[in-house]
Amino acid sequence: MGLDEFGAGRTAVQERVEEFKSKRRERHVRSAVYGIYDRQSGECLYIGEAKWLISRLNDHYNTRSGSQIKAFVEADDGIDIDASTVWGRTDVKYVSGIDGGKQGRRRVEAALIRELEPRYNSR
Repeated sequence: MGLDEFGAGRTAVQERVEEFKSKRRERHVRSAVYGIYDRQSGECLYIGEAKWLISRLNDHYNTRSGSQIKAFVEADDGIDIDASTVWGRTDVKYVSGIDGGKQGRRRVEAALIRELEPRYNSR
């Protein structure tokens, strides 16, 4: 049964449901270099590398153990992001299939940090 059958009009939620249903299944991304971006400004906030991407992103956004990205934003008076809504305000980009294991990921990570100068990476 679809949402239309309940008499509901087209909503943002329904659009997300349809988008989800139309996507092909993807395998879990393991080895990757990723960037966390402010969706509104487009600014790169953080670049990292991970052997298991979903696990690493959980470290950044997990509310039980304390979100790393939320902590960065809370401590930063120069950014207009409300720390309580950081998950909804950010997007993640990643590249996978990098040769050379951890060393290969670290080379790509370092190159991206130099080029993009993310706000929350140590310099």
